[in-house]
Amino acid sequence: MQMRIVSRMAMAIALGSMAVAAPAFAKKEDKQAAAAEKATPAVQKAAFDAQKAADAGDVATALTNYNTAKAAMVNNEDKFMVGRVGYQIYQKNKDEQLFSDSIDLMLESGKPSADAQKQLYFAQGQIAYNKKNYPKALTAFQAAEKAGSADPDLVPLIVESTALQGLTVQALQTLKDEAAKREAAGQPVPAEWYQRGVSIGYKNKNPADQAAINQLTLDLCLKWVASAPQPQYWNGALEVYAQQFKLDNEGRLEMLRLLRAAGAMEGGDDYREYADDVYLRFPNEAMSVLQEGAAKGKVTLTGKNDAADVMGIVKGKVVADKASLPGADKASRAAATGKPALSTADAYVGYGDYAKAVDLYKVALAKGGAGVDPGTVNLHMGWALALSGDTAGAKAAFQAVTGVRKPIADFWLVHLDHPTVPNAAKDAPAAAPAAAPAK
Repeated sequence: MQMRIVSRMAMAIALGSMAVAAPAFAKKEDKQAAAAEKATPAVQKAAFDAQKAADAGDVATALTNYNTAKAAMVNNEDKFMVGRVGYQIYQKNKDEQLFSDSIDLMLESGKPSADAQKQLYFAQGQIAYNKKNYPKALTAFQAAEKAGSADPDLVPLIVESTALQGLTVQALQTLKDEAAKREAAGQPVPAEWYQRGVSIGYKNKNPADQAAINQLTLDLCLKWVASAPQPQYWNGALEVYAQQFKLDNEGRLEMLRLLRAAGAMEGGDDYREYADDVYLRFPNEAMSVLQEGAAKGKVTLTGKNDAADVMGIVKGKVVADKASLPGADKASRAAATGKPALSTADAYVGYGDYAKAVDLYKVALAKGGAGVDPGTVNLHMGWALALSGDTAGAKAAFQAVTGVRKPIADFWLVHLDHPTVPNAAKDAPAAAPAAAPAK
């Protein structure tokens, strides 16, 4: 994360006039000289000579006198004066180390105004961050926040400085807490905050904290797509969720069904994986997925390729499969468990017969039994209700989901409350979770 150093003009305004008063024997009797008389005379003289040389463009002499003044410091007034002069010289020679030392001296003195402290601590943090001194950077950024800094880069830098020390859980929790504070104050939270947090969580390599990191990353994924419900972000967030929680084949299918409903199937791989997962059980669902992918130019259904092969198989199965549904429906209602009802209901959804599907999902819930997870049944019922346009009913079903399928139900709830916004650029690439753009 490359940074700008704090605005020079903003720093100058915060610090006020950079002029250093002449020592008492120079007979300059303005107000600033009177205030500066508290400094050690030797420091005053050397600092005055340093600034005079800097103003004349004689940087070498200015530095000599600056070092003399620095060596003579004995109190906080001295530190503040030398720090201000060092900053004045820095404006001439752009020596970042001098800039850093000058800021440190001014802050150590305890003399800067509240407004100046915001700028100084933020600049101190930036310099330390660029030098990869992340503990010092974090301390400085936190001090800037405490002093009231509202710089838009401050929270991301606090989070980054924490994460780069290997404190991933702390970094993600900090981001989550800072975002919650903004929300509580009615302020918008930049989507980039969430995106960066997701990237930090995804890249974590500390297995000891994996469970906590996965949960925090999931929380940020949900906030990310709520704040920026665009197809590429849906794709990136759900792929992070799938990989961190190591979804099984059924879990990935749930994810792909949501991606399709959200209009976020961005690449040919999404369509092919979806079709491969369902073509043996639900041929019409596979066929409609492939037709949609072909219509969007994502898959090719002619020639020799997997999508064309799968299409060839399912086209020959759809008529018989659909004809078998009334019998499967009847058998499901007579079965000892709800498992056949769940499967038949899924098949009905594939044909767009949502009312019959919902009715059978209720049968599956009522019967229960081996192979029937209530969380999965409620998730599928919510899927059918959402596709039918019954948003209230879908939300109630998703809110009833518990267990391992709850995260995908939570994503569905976000989708229902925050409809997908088309990508700004046509065919924008999906956001790769491992390379979520840095701030």
